[in-house]
Amino acid sequence: MNKQVPQPSIFKLRKSSAAVVVALTILAAPAAQSQEAPKAADEDVVTLDNVTVTSRNREELAQDIPVPVSVVSGATLERDNVVGIAGLTQKVPNLGLFGSNPRQTSISIRGIGKNAANDTMEPSVGVIVDGVTSAYVGQNWTDWVDLDRIEVIRGPQGTLLGKNTTLGVINITTKAPSFTPAYVYEARLGSYNNLEGKFSATGPIVDNVLAYRGSFFINKKDGVLNNTWQSGPETWNETYRVGGRLQFLLTPSKDLSARIILDQIQSSENGNKSLLVNNGPATFADGPARTTTFQSRLSRSYFNNSDGSTYQPVYGNNQIEDSQARPQRTRQSGASAEINKNLANGFALTSITAWREQYFDIKNGGVTRFDIGNGGQQLWNKQLSQELRLTSPLDAKIDYQVGLYALKAKVYSDDPTSFGADGGAFNASNAQYAALSAPQYRGLLRASQDGVYRSYVLEPKTTSLAAFGQANWHVTDKATITAGLRDTQEKKQGRNRRELDRAGSALTNDTGTDNSKAGQYGLNLANAADLAAWNAAKALYTNAIGGAGGVYDWKQGEQIDSNSVSWLLSPSYKVTDNVLLYGSASQGEKSGAVEFVTASGATLGTPQNVRPEKARNYELGVKSVFLNHALLFNANLYQITVTDYQSNLTVEDTTSTTGLRTYLGNIPGVRARGLELEANYAATRNLKVNLNASFNRAVYLDYSTLAPDTSTAQLVNFAGRQLHGAPKVIVNAGFDYAHPIGSYLGRVFVNNAYRSGTYLAANQSENTYQAAYSLLDAGLTFGTRDGRYELSVVGKNLTDKDYATGAGTYSGSGAITVQPGYDRTFAVVFRAKL
Repeated sequence: MNKQVPQPSIFKLRKSSAAVVVALTILAAPAAQSQEAPKAADEDVVTLDNVTVTSRNREELAQDIPVPVSVVSGATLERDNVVGIAGLTQKVPNLGLFGSNPRQTSISIRGIGKNAANDTMEPSVGVIVDGVTSAYVGQNWTDWVDLDRIEVIRGPQGTLLGKNTTLGVINITTKAPSFTPAYVYEARLGSYNNLEGKFSATGPIVDNVLAYRGSFFINKKDGVLNNTWQSGPETWNETYRVGGRLQFLLTPSKDLSARIILDQIQSSENGNKSLLVNNGPATFADGPARTTTFQSRLSRSYFNNSDGSTYQPVYGNNQIEDSQARPQRTRQSGASAEINKNLANGFALTSITAWREQYFDIKNGGVTRFDIGNGGQQLWNKQLSQELRLTSPLDAKIDYQVGLYALKAKVYSDDPTSFGADGGAFNASNAQYAALSAPQYRGLLRASQDGVYRSYVLEPKTTSLAAFGQANWHVTDKATITAGLRDTQEKKQGRNRRELDRAGSALTNDTGTDNSKAGQYGLNLANAADLAAWNAAKALYTNAIGGAGGVYDWKQGEQIDSNSVSWLLSPSYKVTDNVLLYGSASQGEKSGAVEFVTASGATLGTPQNVRPEKARNYELGVKSVFLNHALLFNANLYQITVTDYQSNLTVEDTTSTTGLRTYLGNIPGVRARGLELEANYAATRNLKVNLNASFNRAVYLDYSTLAPDTSTAQLVNFAGRQLHGAPKVIVNAGFDYAHPIGSYLGRVFVNNAYRSGTYLAANQSENTYQAAYSLLDAGLTFGTRDGRYELSVVGKNLTDKDYATGAGTYSGSGAITVQPGYDRTFAVVFRAKL
């Protein structure tokens, strides 16, 4: 384990923060003052483009708002083919994405927020698409097209936005309908049989009254894993999605507009598979030998090859062997209506009404050629939301926004587990297998779990009502104080049940005594060996159906009726027209979750709620431009402390083949402190350089959990340890160079994304550590000067770096696994804008 660096006190942090910001201000002021002086007209003056954002529900220059916000333009998103959050993580600091399907998706900011597969929990990082907040984070397992820009706002939100969050928001804005006709075509062919097509069209239906915009995409790419069990080619962790959006813009008068958006996206993808690395060590981390392992189970004579040799699983080489997995299917749809009305005296009213739903179905399969069993998920989620906002004029001493927000959301989650004919032989303990291994017991061994199909069904519901407001008091022309407040009232309900959909074989279905049922397998229970085999088979069956009390009808959860308050206080001061100094203190809260006991026994399925999560955040930053607006430099220091952090917790479970059980609970406290930097430099008219970076010390303040890879359950306190999936250092840097070639234009871009080492699993096993790595992307474009036609060649991961996006350590029934990223790839892209 790495040594833990002692943490500075909050007093020391504040002193160092103040020193850094004062130094930046002193450096920035002379440069900014010099560019305010009169200058001779110069056609060669190079400047950066102004960046407009709507993070505060009105169009503002990003440099003028006292908020740590990163903005990625539509042009950059288009050039780098960023269509989801995975690509966005290489464009902004301190953003992370985890998960391999919609239910496993989680988003982190500043290393906090990585909690997937929780159907009852709200996301800590919100995602807003065209003003509509996703109540279920898995709705963002999709491609976004026709993008205008993406903004990432860090810190608790809610005093201006629809749904409150504790860590931040990703605000996605797509291109709106236009009365000027335009058509965009894009085709991409690349490695791994990559085929992508995008099309969008916009124009008037009724001049100056009604306009439309239609967008369509298809995205297909083979995965990095090859299933060797299938006779034909079959890849896993692939992409295969198709979707479209239809928009209408109605402007019956200059003071009234309405934007209607309809969308639907579908996918059918072989996904959610991990690569087996190896069986793990022969001994546990604390010394004792491992007597039951993934390999030892498959080395049992039951699994021998037809020639009698011991079966060997497929390890490494991006190859898997799976006879049971099926594609994961996702379908989601949505509709929204945004109405804007200009009122008298400069006031404006906005209404956003939205509905969304998603269906997700996955069959996980296994990791061998055998019919051991299958798991997966069938999930439906839907939401209905309404937001009203009133905005005051901007030219007053005090300007403000106030609003109301309402949300109803529901999830229906069916988590099935099925067992095949080979399940008993694999899941048996060593003693159980010894009792059942003789040839005469082979039928009984197969029957012990074959055909059992059980489900865990969960149905959480949420009703959220909130009032919020934020005001800017312009104390002087240079000094502003921003204050915001939100009051949220939420009701959460839930229920759960465990079903035995199919009971399995004659081992249990037949009526009669044990003697009569055992007789069907040629057993005489007066014989000691026969009795031992029969009892072992019965125990395996009991485990398959979920243990004693493992089947029950609906059990209601403990209803949550909660009220929470979020607030923001942020003073800012314009040292010059081009230097903004700001600070902020804010608090966010998300309500608890209706949960249930997951441990076998009499209390199985009874209420076990999760407490609310609260975050307190401090920021101190500077935004500046130098050199006649050719150089932009922003920096901010932060500290965010989260109490009762909602997270997956792992405990010992002797009834599980892995020996572990995971459930949703609370970690007493986590904290992130660090520095974020963003810089853009227009070196010449043709050369632009960009850099963003972060140093992030995200640690547990108090968290006792099971030590990984030990022979017995041993508690260890993770206090002071860096959170998993939270690199201390992230650096994204690149440049874009354009040069005229006759009547055409050539462009080259290079981006490099660096991540320091981090653990990829919550238990921080050494087997899940990903060392530091960089991903280098580059592209070459040749096109017309007006940008109407372009042909590009793009390469990603040009250094062919091996890296993983997820990992798991060994257990009593599992091997060490990783989810590998793509190796070096190339693509050819043609784009036309007419």
